[in-house]
Amino acid sequence: MTRTTLTTLTEKLEWLEGRYWKFGHDTRFEEALADLYEVDDDGQMTGCPRRDSLTGETRGLMLLADSGSGKSAAMRRALRMLPALTDAREIEGGNTLFIEVPPEATIKSLAEEIATATGYPKFDSRAGAAERWEIARHRLVLKGIKTLIIDECHHIFRPGPGRDIPGAIQALKHMLQSDHAVALIIIGVPDLRDAILKEKSGETYRRFDEFYLPRIAAGSHEAEVFARCLASSARAIGVEMDPDEAFAERFLFADQGEAGRAVKLAKDTLRQALVQKRSHLSLADAERLFLKNTGFKPMTPFHPGDWSTVKAELTAMGWAR
Repeated sequence: MTRTTLTTLTEKLEWLEGRYWKFGHDTRFEEALADLYEVDDDGQMTGCPRRDSLTGETRGLMLLADSGSGKSAAMRRALRMLPALTDAREIEGGNTLFIEVPPEATIKSLAEEIATATGYPKFDSRAGAAERWEIARHRLVLKGIKTLIIDECHHIFRPGPGRDIPGAIQALKHMLQSDHAVALIIIGVPDLRDAILKEKSGETYRRFDEFYLPRIAAGSHEAEVFARCLASSARAIGVEMDPDEAFAERFLFADQGEAGRAVKLAKDTLRQALVQKRSHLSLADAERLFLKNTGFKPMTPFHPGDWSTVKAELTAMGWAR
């Protein structure tokens, strides 16, 4: 429900863009995050990472899921919802730094990105990876950063010129050691876990807990929540849906249960109805937007007709996104 009535198109579009569709995994993920931190006398999570009483090391967390499953959105929501974590990019003196790794990143460029985000001037081109990471770690301490979040972390493990996979594994481990240690959250596809497991000793892998965002299965509680979120958002912006057209089931089937993609497609379709000043959600709009991202397909889940019949035909065809 909205706190205020949405009247103008601008208000509705802004509300829809910022609306987070919460599924059952959010609470479990926040609990997994909380395990990385100390608690106060009231049992509430603080922003201070837990340290091993013998080694002084902190722990890390891998947030893993297929591309399009909503990993980044889940992390950003947790960052907003947990008062102990404050985004250093938005709040002066914030204790948490969120870094998104581009596909072309190397372990050296990631260290530079972290240092730059904390106000460090450009590195000398002759500086090696070890020196860059030492400076980056020092900058985190200097700026009071106690949590580092690395989104799309699997990119630093891609093979190719200038890439150092053993060095990348070591860099992650070092972030959890010594006085420079932080709570480290790395986000990526399941290949991220496989890459870290290539270290024969397994020392780095053992320092991380794992949390998987599952796909949404048809008929599950999460699918019911998705349907409620869709219906609630449509009502809030004044767009009607024909219940016989089974929009929620079609969106999830189209993206094979990948929550992030399904939410985006649903929101884009709602947005299209708003922009075109239509009072009802349209299967034709959903199909056009779906094909825009996937390319031509002879039949899609947004084909008109009874959903059970359409689904049966697609399944017989071996539907894949």
